[in-house]
Amino acid sequence: MTGQTQTTMTAFDRTKQRSEEGLQRMRKIAASLIRDDDRFVVGVNGSYARREVTSGSDVDLFVLFRKDAITEAGRLQETFRAKLSEAGFEMPASGGVFEEPLAIGALTQTIGGQDDSNVSITRRMLLLLEGEWIFGKRTFDEARNRLLAQYVPETIRSEQIAMFLLNDIIRYWRTICVDLEHKVLMGGKPRAIRLIKLRFSRMLLFVAGVLAVGETFDIERDEKLQRLNELLALPTFERVDRIAGEKAAPLLGIYSEFLDALDDAGVRQALSQQSPAGEDSPEFEKLRARAQEFRDLLLVMLRDHFGSNPTLSALML
Repeated sequence: MTGQTQTTMTAFDRTKQRSEEGLQRMRKIAASLIRDDDRFVVGVNGSYARREVTSGSDVDLFVLFRKDAITEAGRLQETFRAKLSEAGFEMPASGGVFEEPLAIGALTQTIGGQDDSNVSITRRMLLLLEGEWIFGKRTFDEARNRLLAQYVPETIRSEQIAMFLLNDIIRYWRTICVDLEHKVLMGGKPRAIRLIKLRFSRMLLFVAGVLAVGETFDIERDEKLQRLNELLALPTFERVDRIAGEKAAPLLGIYSEFLDALDDAGVRQALSQQSPAGEDSPEFEKLRARAQEFRDLLLVMLRDHFGSNPTLSALML
């Protein structure tokens, strides 16, 4: 990565190596289970997709299917979850936006409007911003391409950025922020660890999406789509490094500290306590302070990187 210190490189290298090893194991299990059935896509979101696996990471699994395979998709998802658990992967509790398999065509049916629920936008954005294939790479890539084509209309001019996509990324970010408070207040979930993850990994995911949109400025429509496809296929921290280069070095240094903290069982345990204990812990206070520095450096990086590019002002208007 551009301009990173050896300590930073060590943190990113360690989490990426764990992620890649886990992804390869999952792909072998999926291939032996599904064989050559091209009706399905199996993928992951979360830390495995972002190449940020730490000691407490679990597998955020999703299954997509062609419309004639809904029954088989449900059985496949259940069986694959069990196979991963048997193989030693940490699996999350049931629930979440991908609790049920999703028809591939449903990803592009509703963008905006009353039928575009929190679940719908979350599925769509996770696929675009951090999704990674486990089985069915070609179909996965095609689904992402079709989705991006809806965000970048044929009528877009070279001097325009992909504003439709930018607005949905902003909406998703705000949805995450609101949902955190809902999960804490209504669901009784520990707040400290969720807040730290929001201020680091979720915020960097948001900024990485904004940076990718900025790369659509001043190029023709086909190149806009190609550039988005290439950038969104990169893990979050690599995307930020690829686009912003040396300007991203200070903030990625702090981000590496966040990854190290999550890799520490004691820190995770302290953050996972119910409020107020989790937020009263010295571990939380230290990370909260670093998160404020991280946010400030993100703003500096965005201002320095964009210059006359209209993306930064588009975040406000």
